[in-house]
Amino acid sequence: MPRSAKLKRVERYELERSPLAQKPTQREIAVLLSETRDDLRRLVNYKNEFIVRRQITTGKKGKVRDLAYPVSRLRAAHERLKFHLNKVKQPSYLFSPRTKRGQRDNAALHLDQDQYLTLDLKQFYPSTSEDMVRRWFRDELGMYDDVAGLLTHLCTIDGKVSFGSPLTPVLCTLVHRRMFDQIADICDARGLRYSVWVDDLTISGRFVPGEVLRRIRAVVCAAGLKSHSIRYRSGNRPVFITGIGVVGSRLVAPNSLNLKIRECWAEYHDAETDYEQDFLTQRLLTYLGTVRQIAGAKSEVGRKVADEMNSLRQKRNRRYLAAEEHRRLRREEQSKVVTTEIGAAPF
Repeated sequence: MPRSAKLKRVERYELERSPLAQKPTQREIAVLLSETRDDLRRLVNYKNEFIVRRQITTGKKGKVRDLAYPVSRLRAAHERLKFHLNKVKQPSYLFSPRTKRGQRDNAALHLDQDQYLTLDLKQFYPSTSEDMVRRWFRDELGMYDDVAGLLTHLCTIDGKVSFGSPLTPVLCTLVHRRMFDQIADICDARGLRYSVWVDDLTISGRFVPGEVLRRIRAVVCAAGLKSHSIRYRSGNRPVFITGIGVVGSRLVAPNSLNLKIRECWAEYHDAETDYEQDFLTQRLLTYLGTVRQIAGAKSEVGRKVADEMNSLRQKRNRRYLAAEEHRRLRREEQSKVVTTEIGAAPF
């Protein structure tokens, strides 16, 4: 089945046909979220009781992030609103958050290009304020002020969207849809390819002029956001897009994954027990499967990796059979011993 057909099962209609865009009342919004109007109001008024706050450390640099995310009934409301927003059709340049699209699809869009421009939206989620969300509900969806205010309070925590809520990724893509569309128009006018993965923007083509970057940054600034980590890249060296390398017409796995595979092979060959080999076999199959998925099953690398995976599976099966045969022989020996003892009994 074509991928577009699969997407239509989830993304059913344009934004203006969404039930959220039909001027719903608070009572109708509550029905959509499986609540009563009074319960929804109480949930908004006492939402701090359903919020967890903690810090996590992420990335190689040990970046500290402050999380404030919903739990219990508030999270359930976020999940239901996410369900309705996910039915809205998304533009072709958006790859995440989106069903049936992954990092490989995002990187594959930029195969066979000469120049690449990548930039990040700085503090994308924390910079999406409750005012932005309220304006989107009111101006883009045409909601009444009281309904827009109710949903804004429901969706935001501490004056911004929640980093850790299941609703935030799809909500932010819709709140900033106008900005992303304007960037797409700039790229289309120059015949450039353009994709968005959460807050990572990638533009590629035969030539990416500096004017394109200036205009994109102006659009981002006008939307109340900032851009950073701007990189121009070209040549035969891999260009990594959302963790996957693009080299001409090929996709390659990142060096970090190749290093993990090399270390795992070394541990596999040094393993002394079947248990250790089985554990490392499963880890190798996972790593090698990722490489095969990135490179493509029909590519030279994909076929080589498939051979290695089959070899690992065959060796594992032989160990299983040998272990089973060993257990069978032990059972037979024990059975003979028991039979002999019974035969030697005086009765």
